[in-house]
Amino acid sequence: MEEAIKHYTDTVRKKGINIYSFPKQFTDIDPELIRHFDAGEIFVARQEHSDFEIFKREVGYPMPKDIADYLNAYWQPGVFGYYKDHPECFMLFSAIRLKGEKPDDFFLRSDGLIARAKKWLSYGGDLSRYMPIGIYDSYSCLFLLYEVGTGRIFIEDLDNEGGAESEPVADSLKELILGLYLK
Repeated sequence: MEEAIKHYTDTVRKKGINIYSFPKQFTDIDPELIRHFDAGEIFVARQEHSDFEIFKREVGYPMPKDIADYLNAYWQPGVFGYYKDHPECFMLFSAIRLKGEKPDDFFLRSDGLIARAKKWLSYGGDLSRYMPIGIYDSYSCLFLLYEVGTGRIFIEDLDNEGGAESEPVADSLKELILGLYLK
């Protein structure tokens, strides 16, 4: 995953994207993180890790280990970009601490991982099979889905609420991140 993170960071830097061009929800970022972002870091190594047991208690399913490891490794405002020939942008959920928050609070927000997992369940989605990890196409808000058994990445099927498209877009989260590009 380190290789994918470095590649993504280089991609963002080459495009000259400013960390503060991210959504307005990040205007209240923890001052310690702002110092890192001001220094040009996009991924800030986490010193405190989240306890994903709250995720399991709230939605009834454990967070897949590699997704938990990815989220516990860095504070980051979201990984986004285009992938292969897909016309819309992929956006992985962020892991960012706001002022006064504890390490678990980023996934407790109204737009956090728990709320998104519950929304997926309300569509008839099966969290034992697919875990929402982001959005594909901000207009229709299709979930980007992590297949729990294999780690492959799918897009939510627009015509089958609670289902995934038949073919994965990437064989792993690492592959997806390595393949992202910015226009």
